[in-house]
Amino acid sequence: MVTVRADIAARGPRDDTEEDLVGTDWHQDAIRGLRTGLRDLASRAGLPWHVGDQLTLVAWGPNGTPWRPSPDIAVYPTAGATQRKEMDARADGIPALVIEVASESTWRKDVDLRTDEGKARGYLALGVPEYLVFDPLDAYLGRPCRGWRATEGRIEEWLPADGRYESQTLGIALRPEGALLRVFDRPAYRSHSSSRRRVCSRTRPRN
Repeated sequence: MVTVRADIAARGPRDDTEEDLVGTDWHQDAIRGLRTGLRDLASRAGLPWHVGDQLTLVAWGPNGTPWRPSPDIAVYPTAGATQRKEMDARADGIPALVIEVASESTWRKDVDLRTDEGKARGYLALGVPEYLVFDPLDAYLGRPCRGWRATEGRIEEWLPADGRYESQTLGIALRPEGALLRVFDRPAYRSHSSSRRRVCSRTRPRN
């Protein structure tokens, strides 16, 4: 397994702004597909998940200063499905899984483990156990996804198994299919993704 270390600098990442959250059609489609698949899975299984969709997380950076990111997708395993204005890491707990959908303006920050602006560094230092970045265009990361896990104080690269990213915290798997991530649960990793409605069958847009 590939292992890397994230240097914890004095300052943390900045808060998300409206500009960070404005996305292209395929960016927003990927987020909506994930949200629908995860919420459907939780509802069918009777799980008390809260699946946030660009919902502000009141948290803190690596040095303890306030930080308010708005992850594209964040799953809180015990927070419940009631609609919320924002989530508070102290009251609601740390998300078990955070997913960012890469875009031309955000992808460098999304995968940055080392600088003050790095979301990867910020989420993993916060204690998020699993963090995945999905590139719906396959244009920025050199592969459809990049991911990391925080394990016993170390950051390890999250690698796929048979094309699927298997979440140890939630008992699900995520598989890139065109411009969407498809959501599977156990046993036998049954699909609960909106891609079943062939959302991802359209031609992938070009730059």
